[in-house]
Amino acid sequence: MQDPVVRALSLANGAGRVAIGLGLILAPAQALSILGFPDSDPGTVVIGRIAGIRDIVLGAATVLALGDPDRLRAASLANAAADAGDALTFSLALGDERSRAAARGIAAALPASLASLWVARRLGQA
Repeated sequence: MQDPVVRALSLANGAGRVAIGLGLILAPAQALSILGFPDSDPGTVVIGRIAGIRDIVLGAATVLALGDPDRLRAASLANAAADAGDALTFSLALGDERSRAAARGIAAALPASLASLWVARRLGQA
């Protein structure tokens, strides 16, 4: 039987990623504004949509792996790596006009990365 906290965190992570990804693809300017980027030029929209596709793939992989601890562990590690990369990237934007968006990004990405690492660790102990 899978740990209910692991399952709940994984389901929330996966579903949240799919929702954010769909928002970035279907309504990129609005989604980017919510994420702290109010002025979206065409290049920002393209990058946002690329991130949206990544989040949909990671989220779907997580949700589809809920019944398989080995696959869920792999998906969790992939999520942790992506979120850690996001936190690092956002930290590079601190100190300029994007600081507010960067701080929001770090505040979301760092705990998400740590939660995914926790899930992977728990699954590795099973």
